[in-house]
Amino acid sequence: MLRKFIRSGTDVALLDVPNQRNIGDSLIWLGELEYLRALQAKIAYVADITTYDPSALRAAMPSGVVLIHGGGNLGDVWLGHQDHRERLVGDLVDYPIVQLPQSVHFRSRERAALANDRLAQHGSLTALLRDDESMRRATDLLPDVDTLFCHDMALGAAINRSVPSIPLNVLLVLARQDREAASGLGHIPVDWVPEIRLEREDWTTPRVTGLAGTAARLATKPGHLGAKLRRKLGTQPVSATLMSAHQLALSSRNRLNVDRGVELLEKYPVIVTDRLHAHVMSALLGIPHITLDNDSRKVSAVYKATTGRFSTAYRAENLDEAKAMAIRLFAQARKD
Repeated sequence: MLRKFIRSGTDVALLDVPNQRNIGDSLIWLGELEYLRALQAKIAYVADITTYDPSALRAAMPSGVVLIHGGGNLGDVWLGHQDHRERLVGDLVDYPIVQLPQSVHFRSRERAALANDRLAQHGSLTALLRDDESMRRATDLLPDVDTLFCHDMALGAAINRSVPSIPLNVLLVLARQDREAASGLGHIPVDWVPEIRLEREDWTTPRVTGLAGTAARLATKPGHLGAKLRRKLGTQPVSATLMSAHQLALSSRNRLNVDRGVELLEKYPVIVTDRLHAHVMSALLGIPHITLDNDSRKVSAVYKATTGRFSTAYRAENLDEAKAMAIRLFAQARKD
């Protein structure tokens, strides 16, 4: 799908690059890089929310295509990202813009109408959407925005499983602990599956990324301080050295996130999760796993659109179904 917008050698700017603990966003980022590499695109400018600077982007890329990082924040659940999206669309009216694959979820029709107006005013913006439900929601809520279906970019991430053998009596429950949680998975008892030890985690916690994650986060701070200084001084130019260092720090943090996610998941024979990209990463690693939905049902939407084709992926409608599936998967693993 990206070939429609990006030819070999095209300069691109990648905006709203993740700079956080969420491993799912980092997996999407890695997939985006793989696709851009395959297209032989040249990444001329990179920024997260804090370091985005339209004048610096123009200096680094006088012409080219602006790409906005994909994910699940096109809507009013995570307004910081939506506000940033609408700001840069207003700033960059002379660049073609592609919103990389997203899910759409607005709780307020009024906020959706505002987003429709702001995004449609650009005139050369295309939003790629990763599931049929998002396409339907966009038709209803964002009728003036050009949309196309495109699979989640995380599916292009190159990751591998390295653990040769694993215990067959431990279940990982990777459960959301944020405003999107809806499955009840985070509250199941430790004896949920008989004779199976349950270990519970959410991969946005510092326990997962550890000290290395903290160091990677701190490495991005100078770039943020430089951006704040420039905004305070107005015309202070952005140092090319600082920009390059910040881009390297962002890359290191996201690569570390993906590596830590793989290290976490690959130790378990069976996983139950309500996080979309824990499901995607488990599928890419070939780990039997069961998915439950989040509040916007983006997990089941992507499952139906794409990831349900993976042989190790299973979807449950509720906790009772998930438990029964987990028992069957452990029984199968012991036979194998």
